[in-house]
Amino acid sequence: MPGPPPRRLSLEDFRPRTLDEVLGQAPAVARLRRILTGVRNGTVVPPHLLLHGPPGVGKTAAARAFGREALGENFEANFSELKAFDDRSHQSLPGIIMNSRTRPLGGAPFRILFFDEVEALAPDAQNDLRPAMEGEGGWSVYILACNDLGAMAKALQSRCTLLEFTPVDLADMRRIVTAALAKTPFRLDPAVLESIVERANGVPREAIKLLLEEGGAQPYPA
Repeated sequence: MPGPPPRRLSLEDFRPRTLDEVLGQAPAVARLRRILTGVRNGTVVPPHLLLHGPPGVGKTAAARAFGREALGENFEANFSELKAFDDRSHQSLPGIIMNSRTRPLGGAPFRILFFDEVEALAPDAQNDLRPAMEGEGGWSVYILACNDLGAMAKALQSRCTLLEFTPVDLADMRRIVTAALAKTPFRLDPAVLESIVERANGVPREAIKLLLEEGGAQPYPA
């Protein structure tokens, strides 16, 4: 009898879960590691962070990986993520902010509130964040991610440690593609892999999409 059908792969299957898996962003990852050292030593609450750079290069992955390493087993209970399609209006933000100021659960040192594509917030919603990022008693750490730093309010930038994320070079992109391929049943020629590396234009998300496209078009190996 035929075995069960193969599990379908998606982009989420390739998202880095630890900072070690965030490739091609060495300067930003090194700074996140230094911040984590203070967290683990129990000497500091991290500053608010602003990760900026083009879409698909690892900002969200780094934010989540940092959160997992900082919060450990308490990650799920204390890491909140607000995506661009969530209700982040001027009317909704006060309630979101107040919830983030409650004591963290499970003995975690703090909560993390992650705002993706924060430059898409309306100006009045950006203004709501300014006082929220001051004087909250050390229970809340904000991680903001934006694609266009120029669209961010200067007042928000000044309240954060800025970490730049850039397009990935070819050497690191080869490492990303090779690591991703190892998570699949695909058998791709070296020429196809090199084509993926080049066509991705420095964007890991694009490389994974191309890998799924090329691999998915082939017969599933017996």
